[in-house]
Amino acid sequence: MDFFKKIFSPKSKTYDNLQEEQEEAKTAQMPDDERFVYKFIQNGGKFFYPEDMEQFRMELLKLLKHLQIDEYAVLERSYFHFLQKLKVPVKFGVKTDDVLLGGCESLIAHEGAIMTTDKHTGEYRNGELPQKRVIVALSDQIVSAKTQALSAINKKYDSPPANIQTMSIFAPDKNTLTGGKWFEVYLFLIEN
Repeated sequence: MDFFKKIFSPKSKTYDNLQEEQEEAKTAQMPDDERFVYKFIQNGGKFFYPEDMEQFRMELLKLLKHLQIDEYAVLERSYFHFLQKLKVPVKFGVKTDDVLLGGCESLIAHEGAIMTTDKHTGEYRNGELPQKRVIVALSDQIVSAKTQALSAINKKYDSPPANIQTMSIFAPDKNTLTGGKWFEVYLFLIEN
């Protein structure tokens, strides 16, 4: 019986558990920006770090070809006008088979996750939005944990926004056990 207690005890260490602990120790020592990128890519996200606005524009146009679409869909008026100025094909409104381009509130380093609000997604829940997403973020939006992200939201808005959501599964094989929705996410991180 002691043998089974040792095997099934929550304190027993497997090779996978040891690897996870070593991985966590390694990432805990990283600065938040490096940790976010590492975790984001580990979660299946695709990461771009354009040097300037022209490179950002060129990468967006290349991504259109790669995704085999004619235009990006947006829900945020500011992005709609911004992309029109950059001469990137865009339409206002969204259907589930579109590629949605928009912003976010925070990039959460500890999880490699992206937090959005109704300012970015309207009244739509993540499950109602397109699976393919292009997120544009600024480097100062990186925070360590969700609590910091929520605190930043409270400071930023007079009345709290609705529909606060977090995306953290960016590859289909990551959701097999949880049954959660996964997203194909392309993140453009712009230095500010």
